[in-house]
Amino acid sequence: MTYDWEETLCIAPGSHEWFEEIDRRFMQSAYYARGFDNSPFGRFLKPEVVKGKEVLEVGCGMGTHAAMLARAGASLTAIDLTERAIKVTKRRFELFGLSGKIQQADCENLPFSDAAFDTVWSWGVIHHSSHTERCLNEITRVLRPGGHLMIMVYYRPSIVYYINCGLIRGVLGGYLLRRSLQEIYVNSSDGFYARVFTKPELRAIAEPNYENVTLNIVGLKAELFPIPRCWLKERLEDAIPDRFASSILSRWGSMIVMEAEKKR
Repeated sequence: MTYDWEETLCIAPGSHEWFEEIDRRFMQSAYYARGFDNSPFGRFLKPEVVKGKEVLEVGCGMGTHAAMLARAGASLTAIDLTERAIKVTKRRFELFGLSGKIQQADCENLPFSDAAFDTVWSWGVIHHSSHTERCLNEITRVLRPGGHLMIMVYYRPSIVYYINCGLIRGVLGGYLLRRSLQEIYVNSSDGFYARVFTKPELRAIAEPNYENVTLNIVGLKAELFPIPRCWLKERLEDAIPDRFASSILSRWGSMIVMEAEKKR
């Protein structure tokens, strides 16, 4: 998760500048998450569920969200399935003087006791498991009653799924002649495997154990222009106002963000 799709990140990996550039790219694309005060990720990163709380991040990647949570005052434990993610995130925390426990673990079998955390945060991770429900069951187990859940997974009724993968690649490109739409989507996504969810599907998974469930659809500006990455696409993304992009992507974006509280 270095956000280097065009291989332009010509900075020494693991350096101070490398981490800052990764974060800059992510925050620039995440316009939809800015708070009312324009704070990065302020829309979802709420002090009352992070500051002074025992927070578990599931899937830390290169540590962008882990650092954000630590700076917001979380008593953080961050996990990832891969050795590289743990090594890189530990390096980030050392460089920037951040505090947190970073360890390798599998979300399908979390190595923590029941009700160990006040908040669980997972951004774009558990949909890469073919056992997403098992991941959520484990998250629920380690979350305290009344605890806060924040996850992002991929959304099916999106421009990416039906226009980019279905119409352009599937119909016009002919891929639907030999693959299912889901297979086309997986092959074009950012992982070996990726599940997609509708609002009713995600709500049905959550409702047995959670209340005050809110679902928000978000998406990247790049999704509005289903053409290969090029200078024209970049100019179009820069030119489109955030409010206009949100008016479309809040319904047809590629990601669904779920916030909920574990039932007491």
